[in-house]
Amino acid sequence: MAQDISETQRTNTGKVEQDEQKPSGIGKLLRIFDARLYRYHIRYEPTSLWAYVVESTVLRSVGWIPGLLGGLVRNIAYQPIFKTLGKRAVVQGNVQLNGWHLESEICLKDFAYLDRGVNITVHDRGRIEVGDRSYIGPYTCIAGPGPVIIGKQCLISSHCGIYGNNHVFDDPNAYIRHQGFTHEGITLEDDCWLGTGVRVLDGVTIGQGSVVGAGPVA
Repeated sequence: MAQDISETQRTNTGKVEQDEQKPSGIGKLLRIFDARLYRYHIRYEPTSLWAYVVESTVLRSVGWIPGLLGGLVRNIAYQPIFKTLGKRAVVQGNVQLNGWHLESEICLKDFAYLDRGVNITVHDRGRIEVGDRSYIGPYTCIAGPGPVIIGKQCLISSHCGIYGNNHVFDDPNAYIRHQGFTHEGITLEDDCWLGTGVRVLDGVTIGQGSVVGAGPVA
């Protein structure tokens, strides 16, 4: 977790060693309980702790239910989690939805489809939107404050990665994760098709009707 660096030393291999202040008391308990919860909800966003607990409970309770029944149950139970959950949108089993701020927004428009294992994570006050009748394939990850906007009638194949942020790494004497990040956002315009394993990085716009073959970085 982010701590002030008390001492920085370089080894003869060129790696940076940093001595961090060790948490004590409640910090240790929270780290053991859930390091992710500690970092995002206790340290930075204490007002979102209750929302985190409720949403995590809902996801774990109904995310595993298979078939048509599971889809119907999730469409009801997930209403408070999404900023927008359109009519006849489908969320398959084992989909992970993470919003790290009370004002994080995940929008799933009419007839949109999240296949099994999709992972959507919104940082800070960001927004991730999946347009009307767009399909997100199994185990695709979409993350970042973005915003990440996916238009209408898009096809996103399995195991894609769409990441709407970049880490800052200017200071060689500090851990990269301590240096913050930048974000410009990503837009996939209507009727795009991404083949399996495509990676889309921050700042990219993919034009209407584009086809990106399997495997490349955009």
